[in-house]
Amino acid sequence: MMDCPICKLPDEATESHDGGRDRHLINCPRCGKFAISGSEFGTAQKKHADLKLSAWLRSREFSSEVPYLASGAAEKVLSGIPRYSVAEKQTLLLHAIADRTRSPEKPVHLAAQYDFVLAWCGSENELAYILDALRDRGLLSLVDVMSASDAFSLEAQITPSGWDYLDSVSRAPVLSHQGFVAMSFAAEMKPAWEKGIKPAVEKAGYAPYRVDASPHIERIDAKIITEIRSSKFLVADVTQQKPGVYFEAGFAIGLNIPVFWCVRHDELNKVHFDTRQYAHIVWKTEDDLAETLQDFIVAVLGKGPRL
Repeated sequence: MMDCPICKLPDEATESHDGGRDRHLINCPRCGKFAISGSEFGTAQKKHADLKLSAWLRSREFSSEVPYLASGAAEKVLSGIPRYSVAEKQTLLLHAIADRTRSPEKPVHLAAQYDFVLAWCGSENELAYILDALRDRGLLSLVDVMSASDAFSLEAQITPSGWDYLDSVSRAPVLSHQGFVAMSFAAEMKPAWEKGIKPAVEKAGYAPYRVDASPHIERIDAKIITEIRSSKFLVADVTQQKPGVYFEAGFAIGLNIPVFWCVRHDELNKVHFDTRQYAHIVWKTEDDLAETLQDFIVAVLGKGPRL
């Protein structure tokens, strides 16, 4: 028993176990279940409560595997977390309640002191405001409200209008500010990532994500699907003609997620027949790629919030 290293909940609420291989297993009612390396555990213990990281961990509560924070992982995760607006927090909370709904007629219990991170809120008071807003919009009903001076718990139920709203936003562009990058991981393509695609996405105001550059312990195929679903757009560089890049781009297109196609000039004639009709960013140097891709992203999506 010990304080949660992330949100600092006291030891009477948090369980910790030795996971072996220099790994702690934590079960926190606010952060959920997660694994953390010994070095990252020591670093986190020295810091103040990090509610953004707590919200990120909780958002992966239904992932195929328990989230794992390896050494340096927290800093990388936090660098990719956007600043959500009030409207976005309402939608995120509604999605979180939907994920926890066993049957439409059954409400979901929320304990504010633990569950305010489901809405990416920084406090119980902010959660109360988000809940009131959803209720006033007719998207959520609040049942059996029990309040106290500094804490509350309640039963929340999504209304028919709420389910209709969730169905509509599931077909709309996602709220995320992440850009998923699909490309060859070959050593010769490393400069294209480090000097071309990564800085282009960052300068456009978004957070670039490449599956091999992020710490995780989930099955790689499940991780790819999850991260594409959570991305605002996808960059597909088909240089070297990797089948996985075409698959990931096709999956994004099926979700109505914008895809920015790129290819090195000497491989333009190798682009697959089925995707040649899409406009490609044809680049000779990494600088060309960085400049042109940034311009394309901003032209299509506008400047991102991370500028």
